[in-house]
Amino acid sequence: MNTIYIISGPAGVGKSTTSKGLAVQFDNSAYIEGDFINHMVIGGYLPPWESEELLSLTWENIADLSINFVQANMNVIIDYVAFPEEVEKFSQKIYAEVKSVEIIYVVLWVDSAELLRRDALRFKEHQMGVRCLELMNDFESKGIDKRFLYNTTYLQPSDLDEIFLNIRENPSFKY
Repeated sequence: MNTIYIISGPAGVGKSTTSKGLAVQFDNSAYIEGDFINHMVIGGYLPPWESEELLSLTWENIADLSINFVQANMNVIIDYVAFPEEVEKFSQKIYAEVKSVEIIYVVLWVDSAELLRRDALRFKEHQMGVRCLELMNDFESKGIDKRFLYNTTYLQPSDLDEIFLNIRENPSFKY
């Protein structure tokens, strides 16, 4: 059975580092960067937090790609901000098309000071600043089931293997 991993959390929390590292753990895997899918829209582009229509389209495309990769016998790792309602719609579409797949949902989490510190380490053009804290507040207001939260505040890059193992084996992350 193949697995789809949705690695979520506020901007700057380590989604990309974790997702890319997790993807190389498998012999057959595909990495889907949600921002890349979202930025395919050129004319009429709006940020996902400003356009429900474009956000919905992005998730439809992520789901279709995921289905194609799973049907090609690959594990899929999705790197994108994913709130519970989006994961629910995504899961419904996936399970309607693919019967033997497992979905893992992980919301990476750090305290606000660590989030800002990590954001400041990013390339200048990728820094989100206050938007990181806004997303953190959005996650808190959505009432994320605590079983999906993975606090990495005190973990370092040297702990990535432990993080990958926990994501792969922790049953609380199963959606």
